[in-house]
Amino acid sequence: MLPRTSITRSNNCELCEVENIVMRGFFVTSTGTSVGKTFVSRALLRGLRARGMRVAGLKPIETGCAPSPQDALALAEASGRMTLAHSPRWYRAELPVAPYAVELETGFPAPRIDALVREIDVIASHHDAVLVEGAGGLLVPLDRERSMADLARALGLPLLMIAEDRLGVLSHVFAAVEAAQQRGLSIAALVLNQSAAADPTDVSIRTNRTILAERLGFPVLSHAHVAQDQPDALIQASEQSGLLALTLSALGR
Repeated sequence: MLPRTSITRSNNCELCEVENIVMRGFFVTSTGTSVGKTFVSRALLRGLRARGMRVAGLKPIETGCAPSPQDALALAEASGRMTLAHSPRWYRAELPVAPYAVELETGFPAPRIDALVREIDVIASHHDAVLVEGAGGLLVPLDRERSMADLARALGLPLLMIAEDRLGVLSHVFAAVEAAQQRGLSIAALVLNQSAAADPTDVSIRTNRTILAERLGFPVLSHAHVAQDQPDALIQASEQSGLLALTLSALGR
């Protein structure tokens, strides 16, 4: 069962004011960008809602917002509450690059982790669970010193790591897992997302899950690709992958 995470003072000066934060859910991260974080999150959110749970899918940091935060809106829609996509504390930028790159190019300030955590904590207090989706991969730089991993650590949520099931994913996953573990982050599960553009001749798709499951100390799931405009199909994909059952069990449902 996922414990209610409690966060106390941190040695990071920006986080010194963040105290007594409690929430349940996952921080959704990945091995890179455009590998299916939002797709898998939407399916899981719909599955949890179908089980009667109050859930919040959040994307507090999103770039490439020209003109709107598409991923945040998709998560909010799957959560049944469009206002989740909009908050003055959320970080939004038009350039489709890392927040630190945005700062270097435009001078637009980097996201403040303490402000994001406070807002997420308020939202979490009104929901049974939250899915907080990062932007890009785990080590995407927020500024000169911090990365997306620092936001995950500040929230204290276990990671739900997403990777595209294709040739080359093995090294990407092992590197991401090592980076997470070096930073003291726990990983609840790895989800191999099946791409609609998968190469049918790619033999690695038949072996990736087996190899990863042998070497990793947490569940490795395979998530089918379905049309995103079919809610029932999204729920079914989350069920068939085992992700919905894993999450319900972790939440004590």
